[in-house]
Amino acid sequence: MSEPVVVHGYLRKARETSIEGLAWLDRLPDLVEEACRRWDIEIAGPPYEGGVCGWVAPVRGAGGDAVLKVSWPHTEAATEAVALGWWGGVGAVRLLAEDRDSWTMLLERCTPGTPLRDAGRPNRHGLAVGAEVLKELWSKGVPPGGEPCFVAMAHVCDEWAEDAERRVAQLGAALRALGTDPSILTLGIELLRLLPRSAERQVVVHGDFNPGNLLAASRAPYLAVDPKPMVGDPAYDPWSLVAQLDWPFRLPDAGSVVSRRIRWLAERLDLPAERIAAWGVARDVQGGLWMATERNTAVGARWIRSATITASMLS
Repeated sequence: MSEPVVVHGYLRKARETSIEGLAWLDRLPDLVEEACRRWDIEIAGPPYEGGVCGWVAPVRGAGGDAVLKVSWPHTEAATEAVALGWWGGVGAVRLLAEDRDSWTMLLERCTPGTPLRDAGRPNRHGLAVGAEVLKELWSKGVPPGGEPCFVAMAHVCDEWAEDAERRVAQLGAALRALGTDPSILTLGIELLRLLPRSAERQVVVHGDFNPGNLLAASRAPYLAVDPKPMVGDPAYDPWSLVAQLDWPFRLPDAGSVVSRRIRWLAERLDLPAERIAAWGVARDVQGGLWMATERNTAVGARWIRSATITASMLS
């Protein structure tokens, strides 16, 4: 290993909140050194910033340039390598090697690696890029029996719904005082339970398809990274793209902008627009409740209000 292990502030701050996280940070230099020996690679630059659940840095070895990722052990990352292996480079970076015991992966490096959110192109370009990558990922379908297994979306969403109900009981009064309509909370939780069970198609979804997880590459315009895979409704995936390309809910005409984006993507992905919108409501209620209890109640309330705007698309 030619470079010391530097841990950027976002990752350190996120992991310093628990004893387990502190222990992992203490072990991180050894995990990186072990990976470098295992795969005969050297650190080739500073770690990438922004992530809070893993240490990621460019590396170089006999096989050329790559990326080393050491994940903080958590449920969402448990099958990341499995998903990348399942896609086999179709729409996503290639998995070059992995060590499951240490939660480390050697990945294809994207060059130039600019995230879609920083591309400086019109939002329609970003939607078009995302739609093409999603179609590639979904084209693989789901593994047949006996092949790699992924968690069922229905199981994950049931857990989210139960957690959301607990958070409503805890913070319902405070949210109402901030102008939150209780009916949107009820609707969002109902949709978390309903949508996974009413899907007409099943795929391995990316699970976190935001514009920061799409990187400009040389062998394809963009490739997906950092999946949180589940098997379930493909209409789950587009929402992060809709909501995080320049954060349209801050705009005065947010409802119109979001509606246009949803309908544009629905046509190109052959999905019902109302279903994409319904996932937007469900996910913004779930995410807003988490934010309200874990971080900032007022910010969580604003997040939930975005679900009210999207809900206008539901019949």
